[in-house]
Amino acid sequence: MRRAGTVARRRRSHDVAIYSPAAAGFFGGVGVGTGGRPGAHGGGAELQMAALAQGLAERGLRVALIVWPLERPEGLHPNLDFVERPRHAGEGRFGKLREAYRVWRGCAAADASVYIFRGGGPLLFVLAAFRSLRRRKLIFSAASDLDFDFDRPDRSGSQIALYRKALPRVDLIVAQREQQLELARAAGFGPITVIRSTALPARRATETPEAFLWIGRVVDYKRPLSYVELARSVPEARFWAVWFSTDETRPGLREELESAAAEVENLEVLGQLPHAEVLYRMHRAVAIVSTSSAEGMPNVFLEAWSRGVPVLSLEYDPDGKIESLGLGEAAGNSPERLAEAARSLWSDPRLRSEMGDRGREYVLAEHSPAVVADRWADAIRELQSR
Repeated sequence: MRRAGTVARRRRSHDVAIYSPAAAGFFGGVGVGTGGRPGAHGGGAELQMAALAQGLAERGLRVALIVWPLERPEGLHPNLDFVERPRHAGEGRFGKLREAYRVWRGCAAADASVYIFRGGGPLLFVLAAFRSLRRRKLIFSAASDLDFDFDRPDRSGSQIALYRKALPRVDLIVAQREQQLELARAAGFGPITVIRSTALPARRATETPEAFLWIGRVVDYKRPLSYVELARSVPEARFWAVWFSTDETRPGLREELESAAAEVENLEVLGQLPHAEVLYRMHRAVAIVSTSSAEGMPNVFLEAWSRGVPVLSLEYDPDGKIESLGLGEAAGNSPERLAEAARSLWSDPRLRSEMGDRGREYVLAEHSPAVVADRWADAIRELQSR
């Protein structure tokens, strides 16, 4: 394992470096995509980057995954190397400067020809500066449609300004789907390509469904209070919530949510769970419920469809796939339609099974790890050749 601060060799040590400090949590004894390491709390972006690192290594690329310090997991592919960067430097002006320096050191230690950064945030500015000064290539991998919304309320003006200044300096933007590509084009960015997110293989859920399941961060645009209202509107069904606060959680929202949930007897709030426990609950879910107003291609959708579990969405329908392919129900932002769809799924096992079968067919055709990794490898090799 190389550490930040190692002197770079004249020949690049790696073909590609993926900056995703929490992605290492999805490696270990049970492997990527089968539950993650016990206690790992990385999200969908980190799981996608872990799967990508593995897939690129299997295709002969020398891969560096820039991660927090940790004990090296066993069984890593020989082409995959963990490159450590120090833990977060803290808040405040000097904390942010120290954090930027640590990101830079991690990138320097990885010593790659091409760097990948996923998700909108001010750290992209650091990688863009590294790319320019060190003459490397940089790919920005979009994680949400909000990555191209520069008035989003969950980011400060300074964060958005740094991120927006960095975007034109990347060599390639990778969108998750066609509608996201159009959002990036409308914002004036390019070049852009579409590479779909990975749906890792999983066995079909055969357990008797017990409850609906909501998974996500406690932020306003994900509208967790709408899920509480859904549970209140369908008292005959059971509902589980896996939600957790982050530094983007609005003050008072968590308290408001907990107060509302406490009044709904058929809603069980599970808090934040390790990924393995989330998948355990998913296998026992009637459907995954989304109340969000904006996403990209949610990892929980792909995980659900891989297991034959339908998706029930209040508003968000990526590229219209839920509605057009019958992968669940999209309610058109109508709480009444959402409640009606929940009642149907709760009471109709045949409907759940048919939607689940279509979900599995869709992810196998469009989101298989082999197809996704091949597309990424082609994009990286093309950049290397420029």
